[in-house]
Amino acid sequence: MGREFIDGYEEAKKIFQQASNVLDFDLEKLCNHGPEEELKKTTNAQPALLTVNWILTRILREKGIEPNVVAGHSLGEYSAVLCAKVVDYPAALRLVRRRAQFMEEASAAIDGVMAAVIGLPREAVLSICRRIKGVEAVNFNSPSQVVIAGKKKAVEIASKRLEQEGAKKAIPLLVSGPFHTSFMRRAALKFSQELDKISFSDPCCKVLTNAFARYALSAEEIKKALRMQMDHPILWEDSMRKLLS
Repeated sequence: MGREFIDGYEEAKKIFQQASNVLDFDLEKLCNHGPEEELKKTTNAQPALLTVNWILTRILREKGIEPNVVAGHSLGEYSAVLCAKVVDYPAALRLVRRRAQFMEEASAAIDGVMAAVIGLPREAVLSICRRIKGVEAVNFNSPSQVVIAGKKKAVEIASKRLEQEGAKKAIPLLVSGPFHTSFMRRAALKFSQELDKISFSDPCCKVLTNAFARYALSAEEIKKALRMQMDHPILWEDSMRKLLS
């Protein structure tokens, strides 16, 4: 992960070194040499993805490309906030690391999974999820894709019911927990305290937030959106409609 940028972009090495100093382990080595199972862990994958996105942002900036609006899906929202100069890279890295740790802790307490439902509108997915305890609709990605999450058995029951109701398929996702559900509430409360430790600045451009599907123009609005995002649905389809309107 990110090797093509390291080989061709000198600044990437400095960014990876900065990451290693913050995280207390060699992120560049993990990204490029593994082991893959270690890289896939939530607590490592999230800082790694943020770092590669930051390298890409720096490359674009050096070419004179600046955004008017930024948005990112779930973890990607932190890359968007970083791009908008709301926080600096070390602060963003610390936040995603703590976010991942809290999510991992919460996931360990429940046998939780996620599944992508293809081919049913959100109203139909929501209707079925409301009738099955332990499952929630959490990512509204497009008119034909909604992700559900919750307790493993409940998600399996909901997946079968949704396919019976006309979904083309319900695909289990390779994730470690029921993210963006109420099962993440305790993790969200812990993470809120971490957010309060970080100094946020007003963004240099509009930030289209996951939790509200509207533009945030101030540091406080962005902080509120990041608090909400952890245990509330991702309104990605709504966000893209807002962007195009």
